[in-house]
Amino acid sequence: MCQADAESMMDQLVHWVHIDSSGLVRTRLPGDPPVNSMAVPMMLLCLLDQLTEGRTECAEKYKELSDWCVKQILLHIQRDGKTILENDTLDGKELPGCQGRVQNPGHALEAGWFLLKYAHAKGDAQLQKTMVEKFMEVPFHTGWDKKHGGLFYILDVDGHCPTQLEWNMKLWWPHCEALIAYLMAYSHSREPMLMDRFKEIYDYTFSHFSDKKHGEWFGYLSRQGEVVLDFKGGPFKGFFHVPRCLYMCEQLLDGLLQGQVS
Repeated sequence: MCQADAESMMDQLVHWVHIDSSGLVRTRLPGDPPVNSMAVPMMLLCLLDQLTEGRTECAEKYKELSDWCVKQILLHIQRDGKTILENDTLDGKELPGCQGRVQNPGHALEAGWFLLKYAHAKGDAQLQKTMVEKFMEVPFHTGWDKKHGGLFYILDVDGHCPTQLEWNMKLWWPHCEALIAYLMAYSHSREPMLMDRFKEIYDYTFSHFSDKKHGEWFGYLSRQGEVVLDFKGGPFKGFFHVPRCLYMCEQLLDGLLQGQVS
């Protein structure tokens, strides 16, 4: 029953994405060009991974959709592989203006481990290599604050000031996604550099976001790493990224320890 409901909802999402988006009540202004936002294919790919896990028939039903998601995400590798842009045209070209220059390091890292799971399941070593080089190392090197540590929230690929007022803040969820991405990549390749990167992100994350006195994580820090907003939950920070991160990292670490013992 729950599986049928989930597939019905997925089919509705596919209809909104491919056929008619009016059901999302997101009106596009006249003259506003269609945008390929990385959020759409990457979240669809994540949902498909959850929906089809352990279900061969279901996986076959959505195989073409999974492949489409991957192709759409890869279109966001831009400027000879030196950046991951958040928005581009439907055929993978840069958009003009500030919208087309947006980099979101956390989003790119999150898409990276979604793609890494896909590539690993397919046994595609070249795609796995691309994921690490382009969707992990590129956003890490461009997004890591070399002066104060931590990942910037938003960046402009040309170095202009982003229009998002919170662009230079350090938010909890990009660091969650970075931890998952690098630990997953290390678990597949055992490349020491990936573990070093995980440790660097871990040290910053748990020394800045974790509330050692009352538990849980703060969500919003200044560029210097000071807590700006001291609430633990709100309209945007829900109970999703932190528990998923901790759960997945624990699973990955358990797997690594078991492998070392055996």
